[in-house]
Amino acid sequence: MSLKTFRDPALSRWQSAVEAVLHRKEGPAPDGSRPTLDHPVVAAATTAAAHTLSGVATAPAPAGAGTAAAPACCTDDECAHLALQLAKARVEHRPADEIQQLEDSLRFSTCDPLWAQAATEYVHFFDVDKGEIPYRASTGPNDPPPLPLPENATVALIADWGTGTPEAQALLEKVAAHRPDVLIHLGDVYYSGTETENMKYLLDVVNQVLGRGPGHPVPVFNLTGNHDMYSGGGPYYAMLGQLNQPPLAPPGQLQTHSFFSLRSSGWQLLGMDTGLHDSNVFDVETAMTYLEDTELAWHKNQIATAGGRRTILLSHHQLFSDFSAIGPKDNGDRSLNVLLKSQFDDVLDKVEAWLWGHEHNLEIYAPYLGLERGRCIGCSAVPVFVTQQPYKSCVGGKIPLLPANPAVPGVPVMLGTTGSIYNHGYVILKLDDASRTATLSYYQDTDTGDLLFVEKLGV
Repeated sequence: MSLKTFRDPALSRWQSAVEAVLHRKEGPAPDGSRPTLDHPVVAAATTAAAHTLSGVATAPAPAGAGTAAAPACCTDDECAHLALQLAKARVEHRPADEIQQLEDSLRFSTCDPLWAQAATEYVHFFDVDKGEIPYRASTGPNDPPPLPLPENATVALIADWGTGTPEAQALLEKVAAHRPDVLIHLGDVYYSGTETENMKYLLDVVNQVLGRGPGHPVPVFNLTGNHDMYSGGGPYYAMLGQLNQPPLAPPGQLQTHSFFSLRSSGWQLLGMDTGLHDSNVFDVETAMTYLEDTELAWHKNQIATAGGRRTILLSHHQLFSDFSAIGPKDNGDRSLNVLLKSQFDDVLDKVEAWLWGHEHNLEIYAPYLGLERGRCIGCSAVPVFVTQQPYKSCVGGKIPLLPANPAVPGVPVMLGTTGSIYNHGYVILKLDDASRTATLSYYQDTDTGDLLFVEKLGV
């Protein structure tokens, strides 16, 4: 496993802060790769974050107010824990004497100054909350206008992919072998969607692996996830401005908003922004996202004016889940995003499929609550251990899954494992515009590039 991510955005920001300081100290790796858990600083920062979630102390407690600072220490894990305690105390505006004691404990330890710098950098990441996310609202039914999708296009779909790890690059190399006309990422650049992370772990990698340029322009579209907004959204929008600039993509393919419409003669793909309302660092466990009213009206207009085209919806967050709790504890059994459901309830019968990420899993659902095909494909790069039991139902198997083999209804389509970790996956969508049909093929990244499941849309 090359990295570990957390649903807690404060801890994701901590990971970004440590990595930023580490880059300044050591410089980028010669091959441009991100530092992973093999690096002792990354490992220590990750351990400190994990222990913070579990309430385990890994560093000496600072001395009480008015007493001597804690004795010099420390192991990498203890230094990381002290620095994270200090960072959180500053952001939470804890009492001045408590902050001073933590500062003294770190200052008079044997810890690398990097850890004190990481605490300062962490506070900087929280400064982005003082401004508004630069969300670009729709100003009317044609803002933004639909972008052209090639006839009979091959569209590659990945989600939760922006880790910048060797595993992410290897998966994209498998995707590139299908020679897609378009690549769509359903969001989440880790850890916190910083400028460096957006440029290095998304833009640079897709340019290199897909060979984008004058001889091979490939449009790439990118949705917002929750991690993309943890740095305030500015880096996400700045990267969008460069994502499809010619010659990386053909002219007329710029993604100007965090949502989009791609249209061929027989199909339209609608990407939505569910990250905007899942950016609050203090309610990550209970947030239930939804669309801005102006964006919702825009999507519904796209569906109403589809002109016979069939529609596929794309988002980062899930509409429903059998395996991950959604929203606050009073949201029923927490299997359904009731806000998104209420927003799209009257058009779900016009939707051929809705694909989402957020959960680092592959889930192929049977028809449910008026949606013919709900698909979770957030399995493109983040490691998931077998011990995490991603296929253990949170709601008692309430939401039906499609079987891998109709003759064996009790065995759903599932990712395989390599050792103790689940395989990563991606989806290839092939459109047939004349017949208004399409084929969705679900692959896992193994040495043989296993095809797990195929389904036909529009029949």
